[in-house]
Amino acid sequence: MDFSFQVVKKDKTKNARAGIINTPHGKIETPAFSPVATRATVKTLSVEDLKSTGSQVVLANTYHLYLRPGVETIKKFGGFAPFMKWDGPTITDSGGYQVSFLWQPKKVTQSLSDPVTQDVGGRVAKITDEGATFVSYIDGSRHLLTPEKSMEIQNALGADIIMAFDQPLANNDSPKKIKEAVKRTFMWEERSFSAWQKIQKVRITKGQTHQALYGILQGGTDIKLRREFLKFVINTGFPGVAMGGESIGSDPKATVKTLDTISDLWPQKLPVHALGLGGGPEGIFEAIERGVDTFDNTSITRMARAGLLFIYPEDGGNIQNKFRVEIQKSKFKTQKSPLSKVCTCYTCTNYSAAYVHHLIVSQEILGLRLTTIHNVHFINNLMFKIRNAILSNDFSALKKEWVSQK
Repeated sequence: MDFSFQVVKKDKTKNARAGIINTPHGKIETPAFSPVATRATVKTLSVEDLKSTGSQVVLANTYHLYLRPGVETIKKFGGFAPFMKWDGPTITDSGGYQVSFLWQPKKVTQSLSDPVTQDVGGRVAKITDEGATFVSYIDGSRHLLTPEKSMEIQNALGADIIMAFDQPLANNDSPKKIKEAVKRTFMWEERSFSAWQKIQKVRITKGQTHQALYGILQGGTDIKLRREFLKFVINTGFPGVAMGGESIGSDPKATVKTLDTISDLWPQKLPVHALGLGGGPEGIFEAIERGVDTFDNTSITRMARAGLLFIYPEDGGNIQNKFRVEIQKSKFKTQKSPLSKVCTCYTCTNYSAAYVHHLIVSQEILGLRLTTIHNVHFINNLMFKIRNAILSNDFSALKKEWVSQK
């Protein structure tokens, strides 16, 4: 099956829409959340766990899989999905975010016999129009990632949906850096598109599945820049659109401001993905109301591992507490009932809140799995509710019930 997108139902007054993204490995009923399988795994979860939470699609990280286990290893398995035993739709990012916002260098011991430390922290050495040269956080080796290289790696990773190589912008970037990054990203995305076209021709001759390339919209909250990027992506012929930049992943208010810069030009025939969409239900409702079809987010599972769990309005979740509770708190120490009285996830249907509390405060690995299952299930279930609300013309009512509370 080739890649395609269709809008099944659109909200009467908002840009919220329910659709279907068809991929070679199955369909994605939108709106949909994509858990992040950074290194071909969603931390603490098996593929069976992912399926039990209602996950339809997973997103893997080009940068990390390129460094380890490496492209040649992934090739032997036919892609990262077969490698991790996932048989559904997949997405990969381009690596642009990682080589633009790498963490600080760190010191590590070379070996037990050689206690001398060396600086092998991942960091950018140089970014030029050619590409980004960076130092591996694993062994200190230097690498050059270009648009063509990113397409080559994503081709090997075998995702159904891949991303153009870009240079994301930070909220505090100087006007000079923004100007340079924007010009460079236009150039990199054009090169990504050309390289992608050539690769797809080869894939077809080999009988491999087609990959859909999404063009990235940068520009922060700058209306002119965002609109220029959107027009460029549409006119170039990208099969999909991805909203990028720190303003998408920071907070709901920044997300709203960013998405509103292009709301009147929103592509009706192209699927829209929000890269690293920040916030919980409050941010998700705002993004979907403005036309986002799919999104990924690492904080949902990261919060779970820290014991920060989502709760429904029926359990006391609201804007004030951001629909979250801390399972470490002493009030859960003796609670025989599950965390949620309405949640149907594996954790809530099998274990008491007291037991999950015990596991987390005792730093037991099982606790990380159970809390992650809950959070991923919660977001997937929210997507199911939102989709059904759009189909039944009740999106605004559902949003009011969840996030318009005083």
